[in-house]
Amino acid sequence: MESNAFNEKEYLALYPDVAHAVQAGAFTSGWKHYQRFGKSEGREPSGYTARERAVFHLIDKMGIGLEIGPSINPIAPKRKGYNVHIVDHASADELRAKYRQQHVNLDNIEEVDFVSKGEPLTDLIGKTEYYDWIIASHVVELIPDLISFFQSCEKLLKPAGVLSLVVPDKRFCFDYFMPLTSTGVLLDAYAEKRVRPSPGQVFDHFANASIRDGAIAWADDQKGANALLHTFSEAKAQWQRAGDPGEGYIDVHCWRFTPASFRLIISDLNSLGLTDLQILAEFDTVGCEFYVSLGRKNSIPSVPDRLSLLRQINLKG
Repeated sequence: MESNAFNEKEYLALYPDVAHAVQAGAFTSGWKHYQRFGKSEGREPSGYTARERAVFHLIDKMGIGLEIGPSINPIAPKRKGYNVHIVDHASADELRAKYRQQHVNLDNIEEVDFVSKGEPLTDLIGKTEYYDWIIASHVVELIPDLISFFQSCEKLLKPAGVLSLVVPDKRFCFDYFMPLTSTGVLLDAYAEKRVRPSPGQVFDHFANASIRDGAIAWADDQKGANALLHTFSEAKAQWQRAGDPGEGYIDVHCWRFTPASFRLIISDLNSLGLTDLQILAEFDTVGCEFYVSLGRKNSIPSVPDRLSLLRQINLKG
């Protein structure tokens, strides 16, 4: 893994002091420095983007991981040397066929190890306490039963494992006109063991999805949406489809978050005893998304004041 993930040129560009040391003959290469000192000093082996730094913040990149739903944009691809399994809704061949006409780089599509049909991840993968890390980018908002998803991830992770999430901020994407998800609606979905979006969720998506100047997502320093994405007739038709058990799965955002609202939900689920996963690190919104690392803490967590968490939502969104 180390030799595959290491990029000599990027490492020397990132750390001029190492480049000078190599030029002076103190090390024969940046790789030698990384082996001897860089790794223990926390230096990155290549030029990660700010997004990647947030995602990998607490992850042991040398461990075995699971990436959920990477589709055409994996964050930890096998071709870069990551020891990773891939879960997606379709096989690699099916994904290539799906995106062939959409002018994307099909080479980015990973070979899929587990094709999900909506069953619990633990049933699909058949392992427990196996992974050092799990990455899910723009996934949690799509999961019909999010609490069960967290519970499955908790079972799949080793005791010190990390669940790293990239989450769309509803204020800066097509969810702009939709209300924030509350703990209560997640509890309802959990009680129902929901495996697909409800007809009401499908209607809400198509009735309220919005755009700004033609884009479905925008920067966090821009104002809100200025047009709707679908007509009311489309929303009615999709709602009718969703109510027909014979119709296929309709993929919509079931849930909507901001950093503050997500923080409250995780605190509530901890207090309700529904998951031991807690927020270990978080990075605020950049562009249209924010980043959260979840895992188990060794000590019993102090319970945050719920009123203060609610006030953070009102103050920050």
